[in-house]
Amino acid sequence: MARRVTALSSKGGVGKTTNLANLGAVLADMGARVLLCDADIQPALSKHYPLEYEAPKGIVEVFAQGWIDQECISRTSLPRLHLIKSNDGKAQLQHWLYNRADQRTRLKGALAAPLIDDNYDFVLIDTQGAIGPVQTAAAFAAHTLISPLPPDSQSIREFATGTLQVLKALEHSDTEPTALLAPLHVLISKDRYTRNAKALLNAVRSEFKESDEVRFLSTVVPDAVAYNEAATLQVPVHMHNRVSGQRILSAFEVMHRLAWELFPELYGWFAGGVKGDPDQVFAPPQDPAGGEIADEAGGEQLASAGGAQ
Repeated sequence: MARRVTALSSKGGVGKTTNLANLGAVLADMGARVLLCDADIQPALSKHYPLEYEAPKGIVEVFAQGWIDQECISRTSLPRLHLIKSNDGKAQLQHWLYNRADQRTRLKGALAAPLIDDNYDFVLIDTQGAIGPVQTAAAFAAHTLISPLPPDSQSIREFATGTLQVLKALEHSDTEPTALLAPLHVLISKDRYTRNAKALLNAVRSEFKESDEVRFLSTVVPDAVAYNEAATLQVPVHMHNRVSGQRILSAFEVMHRLAWELFPELYGWFAGGVKGDPDQVFAPPQDPAGGEIADEAGGEQLASAGGAQ
């Protein structure tokens, strides 16, 4: 059965699309079969990687039909990474779904089909930075929810008063029985490693308990230029930035650790044909005299790999 992951937030610009695209790419490079599903009216995920084949149908037809056929599935230029594109530029799905009794289950039913379960290991669903009928359908379609959270006061306030409260409200419907959503995993994203960011993160982590069904992932995605560069070049960030600095881990390591934390059964699987023990593969490089190589010593290599402090 394909594992379904939905990225959502009541706030835009937190890194949903970028993180989901990079997660999908590293999973596919590990050998998994991945389907990206773009349910955002702004088709950023659909444009993140070049398409080898663009299907005539997209997310609108998936909702309208209630099922998925081959004409809905595009292929990216990356092996094993396919896409259901966004073609809802007029936001018609939000209105179409609004009064439907099967609003919660429409996308879940389509993605639970044998065509998906037999041909994919993971389905990653991107959503708009808001909460509405489409986001509701995407949330209930997931086995795992991810909410990227930048460590700034505005994003943290919106997460506490917006995203969490809305998700709890979604579990109660006037037309369908009460249903529980999948656990929410918070991914700290765009971290600048400042003292203020650290203090904010410590405060927000202490605010939530296990009873809130909120889990903060240990993996942190840094605010490094490599991620923007990779998106501009339309390449996976784990291929673009493979060398860690003294303070910031390489995107190659970050994306592996994110995949392993979300899917522990994949621990030790590597992208790009890399083999070995993770602790050794990701050990800091040593200079001939012993000791770790500092950023300054590897500056040219870091720059060529897209890393930056």
